[in-house]
Amino acid sequence: MAQALKSKANELFKQGDYVGAEELYSQAILKDPHDATFFTNRAVTRIKLEKWADVEHDARAAIDIYGLKNTATLKSSYYLAQALLGLQRPQEAYDVAVSAYQLSLTEKNAQTENLSRTVLRAKQQIWAAKETARLREMNETLRSVEELVERDLERSIADSKAQLDAGKIGEIGFGEDCKALREDAAKMIQDVREAFRIASKGEVQERVVPDHLVDGITFEIMHDPVITPSGMSYDRIGIVKYVEKAGVDPVTRVAMTVKDLRPNYALKAACEEFLTKNGWAVDW
Repeated sequence: MAQALKSKANELFKQGDYVGAEELYSQAILKDPHDATFFTNRAVTRIKLEKWADVEHDARAAIDIYGLKNTATLKSSYYLAQALLGLQRPQEAYDVAVSAYQLSLTEKNAQTENLSRTVLRAKQQIWAAKETARLREMNETLRSVEELVERDLERSIADSKAQLDAGKIGEIGFGEDCKALREDAAKMIQDVREAFRIASKGEVQERVVPDHLVDGITFEIMHDPVITPSGMSYDRIGIVKYVEKAGVDPVTRVAMTVKDLRPNYALKAACEEFLTKNGWAVDW
């Protein structure tokens, strides 16, 4: 019975009926609360609906059923990290994703690339939070304006939630409203910061680390980048250690050795130039 409900939910998910799929997965869980796949399927459905607290619950439930050292938890850990990012808890997301990423490397698991991207997203979000605090400490007026934007966002989301509770809009509509509201607020804050940057002649300016300078294994700015046969660049120390242990390309999983690595002189020059002009980034 529970498996039949799961199959029906899978069909609804494929059709884009995430609300219906979520309901059927929930019914399946009531029938059999010990099948981790019911929780992982409901988690990915709730990701579509951006119900982050519920995604966190389901991902943790699946991890508990599988057991921490089981590689089957890697997909659940990926979902959990996404939920924590959605809940604005980037340090927790980073810790979860890094741990799962290391396990995925060891096991040569298919989730490695997803987890790598999630670690970088978490690190970027951690840095963005620090930058927000730094900029607001520098300028009290900027702090006041940004806090007004954030309070207005909270009110607008609360109004949308009231419409959801009253049945005037559905879960998908609520999710779309929230996404649009957050995007508008983020753009407004960026516009405000740009105005302050111009007015302060660059004193009040957000500092950003370009993605292409960040190593995909250590998630630090590269010092000595090298290229793999698949065309990806990594810092030499991290990729050598990985290849010596795994014996495969991190992306394609094709067999390779350390001898297959080639220096990326252009990227090394770009990294050195960036760090010369942005010493703060060493601690990124």
